[in-house]
Amino acid sequence: MFSVSPAATVSGDDSYSGPGSGPTGSYSVALLVWYLLARTFITTLFLGGTVFLSQFYPGGGLFDADLRLLFLLSITFLQICISLVWLLRRQVYSRLFIQIQLGWDLLLSFFVVYITGGAASLFPFLFIFVILSSALVATRKDLYTTVVAAVVFYTGLVGLQYYAYLPMVYVSLPLDNKEIIYRLFLNLVTFVLAGILGNILSLRLRRSEQLLQRKREDYAALEQLNSVILQNIPSGLIVVDASGKINLFNVAAATMCAISSSDAYKKKISDIFPELIIDKKALPVDRGEFSYVNEKEEQRIIGYNAIQIQQDGVGMERILITFQDLTDAKKLEYSLQLGERLAAVGKLAAGLAHEIRNPLASLGGSIQLLAEQVDFKATNQKLFAIIQRETERLNRLVSDFLVFAKPQMPVLIEGDLIETVNEVVMLAKSDPLFAQIQVELVMPKAYLVRMDKAQIHQALWNLLVNAVQFAQQPKHIVVGVDSKKGLLWVDDNGVGVNAENKMRMFDPFYTTRPAGTGLGLSIVHAIISAHGWSIECAENSWGGARFQIVLGDKEATGK
Repeated sequence: MFSVSPAATVSGDDSYSGPGSGPTGSYSVALLVWYLLARTFITTLFLGGTVFLSQFYPGGGLFDADLRLLFLLSITFLQICISLVWLLRRQVYSRLFIQIQLGWDLLLSFFVVYITGGAASLFPFLFIFVILSSALVATRKDLYTTVVAAVVFYTGLVGLQYYAYLPMVYVSLPLDNKEIIYRLFLNLVTFVLAGILGNILSLRLRRSEQLLQRKREDYAALEQLNSVILQNIPSGLIVVDASGKINLFNVAAATMCAISSSDAYKKKISDIFPELIIDKKALPVDRGEFSYVNEKEEQRIIGYNAIQIQQDGVGMERILITFQDLTDAKKLEYSLQLGERLAAVGKLAAGLAHEIRNPLASLGGSIQLLAEQVDFKATNQKLFAIIQRETERLNRLVSDFLVFAKPQMPVLIEGDLIETVNEVVMLAKSDPLFAQIQVELVMPKAYLVRMDKAQIHQALWNLLVNAVQFAQQPKHIVVGVDSKKGLLWVDDNGVGVNAENKMRMFDPFYTTRPAGTGLGLSIVHAIISAHGWSIECAENSWGGARFQIVLGDKEATGK
């Protein structure tokens, strides 16, 4: 492939009229190389063919001039080789370079016509090739000059030979005056018409190339714009061919799937999304969903649309799939639904708790007074103890109802979250529930946040109680704080939480423990939400549960 160098710019009459020119009239090095190769081919075809055929017709005629033609052929090859080497080495061109080539061709045509009979020669058409070549590679002015030169050379040759000023090398047949004038007229008209036709064709070719160049530029710009749009739209976009292989995988898709576009290219769509099943008969698909585990082992929920497309109107069936990561949206949807359920249950719990608490208090007090005043048998004392214990449990349940049903709005005051965590852990160490429990702390020295200390104390206590109840022997709990990421978490070494329980764990009255009320985590969720924070359940490095609070206080500072 030949490179294209910068162009020589000319103006006025010298503006380039041939193909390969731009708006400024530039010559293409590649075009000049092809021009030199074409000269080689034509010279070899006609002169070389003439020399070759002369070997089969010895003894006279036109082919007696074979040695002279062979000499012209040799020096022409030498000139073409020198020009070609110079052009390829220098990679530059000029108007003078073109003029030298055309001048050489005119001289070559002149001598070939002279050697082969002048007016009686069969080779005047070589001037036509020179004229057409100038139309393709030279300026308009040089084209006109070439036409004039061809007319002058041929007319001068015929005239000089006719008046015997130039000795005839060979005349195959005697020509009378009429034949000489007719041939002269015919060839000269042909030269002029070839120049006019070459000029017209070169102009049209140039306009066509300029139009084609504009189309290419427009297409390239459109293709670049299309590529930029495809690679920067926030939605994932995949194009799959009829065999199920991926032909296009944009940046958003690569980000969501945690896989590079180059790695996904030409892979089966089922290798990337095993849960995604595309049935051509079911297309188009609107608002489909599937679960996906990416390369980072993250569970994601993907929503997608799929349609069948054809490329370039040639019937190549492809499937265009656009998709988005709905994981965060699903979490938000769940939080909204949970909030609605909590509000409805809260209204019911508020009225019910008030109606139960008063008679329950009277019942508990009466039983305690009766047990103190009457001397019952040991068996009856055990029954009274059971009644009193269950009454206290019901009272705690009603208290939880009231906290859940009518949560206090948090009074946000800047405080040290680390201090609050230490207080809760110290309180836990003195509680029998936390006996023989290893509690590990991973947190900075201080972390100032805006919070309601009492409510955060209660929420953290509920999380610790929940962790103790699900931890396995030897029970180990980790309370961690990350001031840079704004995180507070509680880890346990239990068996973790399955997907179904994750979806319902913050629902009121939902519990997996026989003795549980199902309000502890609901109260935690209500407190955290009232602070403008969020809480989520994940799996920790041990395989147990991690309840992680994402602090939303942008003004928090840590040390």
